[in-house]
Parts: sequence; C-alpha cells; structure tokens
Amino acid sequence: MATLDPKTKTTYATTDWGHYRQGRPLYPPSLTEIIFNYRRRHPNAGWSRLVDIGAGAGIASTNFMSDFKIVHNSDPSPGNEAQARSFLSDWAQRHGLDTALEYTQSTGEEAYTKTGEKQADMVICATAAHFMDPDGLVASCAKMLRPGGTLAVFSYWMPTFPDRSRRFHDIFANTFDMIVLKPLQQSGDDSSRARLAKVVERRIAGNGGLDSLPLPEQFYDDPLRVYINSGTGEKPYNDLFLKLAPANSQPGGIARVSSRDRIVRYHTGTDAEAEGWAFQADKKWLSIFFDTIRPKNSEESEEASKAYAEWEQVFEEECPTGTVRVLWPAYIALATRK
Repeated sequence: MATLDPKTKTTYATTDWGHYRQGRPLYPPSLTEIIFNYRRRHPNAGWSRLVDIGAGAGIASTNFMSDFKIVHNSDPSPGNEAQARSFLSDWAQRHGLDTALEYTQSTGEEAYTKTGEKQADMVICATAAHFMDPDGLVASCAKMLRPGGTLAVFSYWMPTFPDRSRRFHDIFANTFDMIVLKPLQQSGDDSSRARLAKVVERRIAGNGGLDSLPLPEQFYDDPLRVYINSGTGEKPYNDLFLKLAPANSQPGGIARVSSRDRIVRYHTGTDAEAEGWAFQADKKWLSIFFDTIRPKNSEESEEASKAYAEWEQVFEEECPTGTVRVLWPAYIALATRK
C-alpha cells in the first residue's frame, strides 16, 4: 500500500516491496535493450557506476546490475534502504554477481550531495519521477553524471485490457476510483493532499506519463522519448485523475516535451522493442495491484465494496478462463550528459 511517511515526506516509504512486486509489471528485457541501444550510440558512456534514484528496494537496478561494477541505491526512506540491502545482496548472490552495492538516503532533488558530482555513468529513475520536482530531478542527475553519461527515466501507466469490452474497462475504472482514488483524496492533511495534487498534475501532463519531465539543452544532448503502447491522444483513465489535480492547473497538466526531443513509438505484438509489456493476469493479481496504490490502513467503504463486487462479476462473465490479458502503456526518457 502507498502511504506518506511523516519524516521523509515521501510516498512508498513504508512499502512491503515483496508484495509490491506481485502486483506490478516487471521491467522487461526489451526496456533494458532500448536503453543500452541508446548508450551504444554514445561511445563515451562508461560502465562503472549506476545510480538508482527513488529506488525503493532497488527492483529496477537488477535489470542493469550485471553490466555495472557499482550500483548505488538512493532513496529517502530508511525502511526502503533496509529492504534494498537485503533484496539487492540476495539478488547478486543468486545470480553470481560481485557488483559493489552502495546505499544513501536522499530525495531525488538532492541525491547528488550523497553520490558525489560527476561520479555516475548512468542514472535511472523508475516509476518515481512524478514524486519529485521535475526541474530539480534533472538538475540533480546532471550533477551526478560524468560527461557522456546517460539519464534514463522510465515509468508505466494504468493497465488496459485489449481483448475486453468497454463495459469491462468502465467497471475497472470505477473500482479503481472507489478503492484507490477516493481514499487517497480523503487521507492525510491539506499538505498531503496538495502533494498528491502535484504528483497527479505531473502524471497527466501531455500524452505520456513522463511528459512533465524536461530534458534541458543546458545539461543534455540527444534527448529521446519512447512511447510504448501509447497513442497520440489522451492517456487511458485520464479523467479519473483530473479531479485530483490542483484546481488552478492547466487541463492535461504542463507538458515539457521540446521540439528538439526525438520521439519514437512502439507497440507490443508489432515491435520487439515493446515485448514484455503484456501478460495474463488473474483476479487475485489485479486485487494486489489495487492494494499497491491505495492508502495504508484505509477502510473499505460500502461504496467500494459494491464496486469491487461489480468488478468481480464482470471478470467472471468476460474471463471464463480465470485470466485476462493486461497491456501496459510505458514511457522512457533518455538523454546524454554534455
């Protein structure tokens, strides 16, 4: 479950990352290959030290651990660091890796003060950039990176169900609203809700989940934005999140995509670069997905119970095999440090 830690002021600070992994898509090999193909175009990119910003337990860095000598896990939460120390050392041991592992506690905007400046060959930020100030994050990463180093920010959006009816999607959306979004609106104090509103404003910006993130020419060359399973129109379920955005925000948030940014699009089932973003899921898996986002210790209302019962019913009607194909929109923002 997601909750705001009162000390670090960050979401997912007290998350059970083992449970989280059970209800979220894994970062597929195709994502790693897109990033490495990009790096191959920049021969000055080194392979010594990777820094993972807003790392949680370090799940995303496992995609890259075998290719770097040092992996640095940066997260503001002491609880997340403790889980990362256990998870990453166990991962390295099970895969026969002797990667050096480092850990510091910091927000993304200030992470460079703990990692050192010009000490990283690649900086990643996985499904966490929306919790940080976009300008502060890219400036912090620029300070960390050596010239020629790679910034790789990636994230996914809400699941879609390509083989199911409009009614199936509408009921899923309503269930998500009742179980996740309404409790988020009602939890915490005014300050917590204001922070949530900024997170939502960043997520709904433009046509992609990372469009609020700038790749400023001041710091970076060769900006590339990759959209996977994403059209050119509004993101699925955007209307659900609009009511959580700041009252004075622009419709669709503030997009920071520049005319100099190169854009490519890939689709699962058509492009090898998009493989791994679709899989079969059962009803239990989708319940865990809800659980990874809704506030910790939130009580389920009668309205939410009714919505979930309707979701279970439509799932039984339209998924007689007990599983459904889930397709994820995903986004990658890449740039090279000048």
